[in-house]
Amino acid sequence: MLKIHGVPFSAHTRKVIVTALEKGIAYELAPAVPLNPPPGWGELSPLGLIPVIQDGETTLADSSVIGLYLERKYPQRPFYPADPAALGRALWIEEFVDGGLAQHVLRGLLMQKVFAPKFLGQAPDHALIDKSLNEMIPPRFDYLEKSLSERWFAGEVFTIGDAAVASILINYHYAGEQLEARRYPRLVSFLERALRRESFRTAFEAEVPAATQIDTLDLSLLRRLGY
Repeated sequence: MLKIHGVPFSAHTRKVIVTALEKGIAYELAPAVPLNPPPGWGELSPLGLIPVIQDGETTLADSSVIGLYLERKYPQRPFYPADPAALGRALWIEEFVDGGLAQHVLRGLLMQKVFAPKFLGQAPDHALIDKSLNEMIPPRFDYLEKSLSERWFAGEVFTIGDAAVASILINYHYAGEQLEARRYPRLVSFLERALRRESFRTAFEAEVPAATQIDTLDLSLLRRLGY
C-alpha cells in the first residue's frame, strides 16, 4: 500500500492525499513532523521536507514529483488533463502556488504566527508577517482571482492545479487570515466548491482531529463548512 509520510494539515501533504483520493488510491498516512523528524528521516527526505511517499521499492519526496508519479503509476481516474493546453495550465497553476505563493503563506504567516511561537519558543517576526500580508500575498491572490475564468483553473474538471490552490488557501485561513469576498469573489466560491468535494471531506476526517490538537490553528473556515 502507498505510504504517505507527513502531517495531514500540511499544505503539500494534503495535496498528495487529495491526489490519492481523487484517483482512488488506497494509502496509509505515516506521521512525520519536520520540526521533530523521526529516525532516519534524512534518508527518506534529503531536504528534510514533507511529504514523502513509499510505494513498493519507490521512495519520492516533493509533492509535485509525487503527483506526477502517481498519475503515471496509477492511470485510472486521471487527475491531470489529457489536452496539452489544459495540462500546461494545471501544471502552471500548481507551480505558481508552490513556487510563488506557498513560501509567503507557510513561512511568512503560518510559521511566524503559529508554529515558531508554539513549538520553537520563538517570537513572531512581525516585519515578515507584515511584508507577507501586505506586499507578497495580495498580488498573487489577485493573479489567481483573474485566472479563474471557468469553474476550475484548467477548465471544467478538477485537477492537480486546483488541489494546490485549495490546499494553500486552507493554510492561509489556518494562520488566522480570511479571503476577502469583496476582493476575491471567485477564489472564495472556488474554495468552498473544492472543500465540498468527497476527496477533501475524506481527507478532513484525519486532518481536523490532528489540527484540533494545535490550539493556535484557526479552524473557523472548516467549522463554517461543517467539518
